[in-house]
Amino acid sequence: MLTRAPYGRVHVPEGLRAARGVAAGFDRHDVTVLFTEDAVYAARESVDREALNMPGHLADLDAEDGDLVVDADAMAKRAVEPHEIAPDIDVLAGDDVAALVRAADHTLDF
Repeated sequence: MLTRAPYGRVHVPEGLRAARGVAAGFDRHDVTVLFTEDAVYAARESVDREALNMPGHLADLDAEDGDLVVDADAMAKRAVEPHEIAPDIDVLAGDDVAALVRAADHTLDF
């Protein structure tokens, strides 16, 4: 779960790096990255992914069938509209986000 704002911090790229490591590791776990709280800003299509060191991490997650989702409730609280979200990230509503987190074997927060 990515929870921090994308700029001025290392939480978003480090969270993605950890996710790609878990997805590509020896055991090859299924990984879903959830952009929630202030990390919804990193899910926007207009974000500078290069500046955030995201492209390599996202490419590796894609190669390992990792999923990217953003919390619609967190978006609404921050006035981020669905059309602003990058096309490779799915928007999930509250109950679906809660179910996703409950169903996870483990979660990591960044």
